[in-house]
Amino acid sequence: MRHYVFSLLILLVLTAAQYSCTSGNYAIGETIQPAEDTVWTATNTFKIKSKTVLVDSILQRNRSAILGAYTDPVYGTTKSDFFTQLYCPDGFSFSDSIIDDKIDSAFLYLFFDDYYGDTLSLFEASVYELDKALDLQKLYYTNIDVNEYCSGKELGRKSFTIHSSNDEWTDNYDKCIRIPIDLAFAQKFYEDNRDHPEYFLNLQNFTEYFKGFYVTTNYGNGAFVYIEDMELEFIYKYRYTDTDSLGVEYTRDTTAASYFLYSREVRQVNTYAHPDLSRYISLEESDTLNYLYAPAGMYTRVEISMKDIYELLPGTNINYAQVKMTATDIEDELWSMDPPSQLLLIGEESMNSFFANYSLQDKYSSFTASYNESDTCFVFDVSPLVQKYIRKWDKDQTLLKTDPDTVLELMVVPVSTITNDDKTSLYLLPDTDPCAVKIRSASHPKLPMRLDVVASKK
Repeated sequence: MRHYVFSLLILLVLTAAQYSCTSGNYAIGETIQPAEDTVWTATNTFKIKSKTVLVDSILQRNRSAILGAYTDPVYGTTKSDFFTQLYCPDGFSFSDSIIDDKIDSAFLYLFFDDYYGDTLSLFEASVYELDKALDLQKLYYTNIDVNEYCSGKELGRKSFTIHSSNDEWTDNYDKCIRIPIDLAFAQKFYEDNRDHPEYFLNLQNFTEYFKGFYVTTNYGNGAFVYIEDMELEFIYKYRYTDTDSLGVEYTRDTTAASYFLYSREVRQVNTYAHPDLSRYISLEESDTLNYLYAPAGMYTRVEISMKDIYELLPGTNINYAQVKMTATDIEDELWSMDPPSQLLLIGEESMNSFFANYSLQDKYSSFTASYNESDTCFVFDVSPLVQKYIRKWDKDQTLLKTDPDTVLELMVVPVSTITNDDKTSLYLLPDTDPCAVKIRSASHPKLPMRLDVVASKK
């Protein structure tokens, strides 16, 4: 009996060794199960194509107004300006007791907590009045033409550093840029409110009367500020009547102010420019590398032949399908940009509607991958996408001749996740934090970008 058990153990060990050393296509359970229960498994690597594409613009969806400029030693300069409207309460009017009908001063406040870069970089900001109103319903992209909306009527300017921009006017924010506004503009604004109250009757009338501001920097480099709130302040003296402790009325002069705020009911649109990108990066010389650069700099297009996969793996279940993108030449200089923390892989034609609809990944047509710092890579699990096409063509193989999606064109986009106060993910936006990374392309001679698939069937 002992000899019988010993011989059986040797047979099982040899059988297991035989199958554990098999690569490619192999079957599990052939010697101990009926043929109809045998599981066939295949491991395959599929070539894909990749190409860096310049980004003309991104859909404007960020919740902060971004101002500043920053030059990276590898990727060059990113400059950001913004347009903004201001909110007016329905039927707003200034006090009718303003002394001499005179506005004494006006300021635009730009409040912020977050910033990027060198806090000692010196900037000068300028404010211009818009000639054309932003459409409250329109989707705007970040390549909006400044000249279409602004003819160059400057209303104020102010030099600042992040370090010196302490918020002395509210308790809500750490930092503030306080820009003096042209007094003639402020006085006219007050007089129009007095003489044409219909301009201030409702928000629509107000945004047609006062189109908004364009804010830019005239000089400065090395930082961005992320402006979360804005206020336009009008300061004046006014006279009011009060009563003393004996019940005697008297008049008093005091200084007061009225405010027009930024709110979600109005529009704010950023612009991004990379004026010297072509001097830093030559895409014609980078077949072995692809680039990702945000905000609105460079994305990577990936092409996957679903037809090639199906012809090799029809009727299979996809256990594993991953696209691995390996970062290389990570910059570690003091002022170099970090790699994106998260990427989105999505059909190129679906990208704009994805962001317009405030979407999250669905793991069927859109996929995210976080940066693995230890392995310096991003890994996308696209198993549901591959499985969808196999099942579709299994049902009707004639679709292989007519289906326009036999080769998928996907875009790789740096993104950030917007969350609520409970840290619940709400939607994804194109990343507006400066970030960049080089990844090995599908043509890299040693470690190319590729699609690895493990499939099985009975």
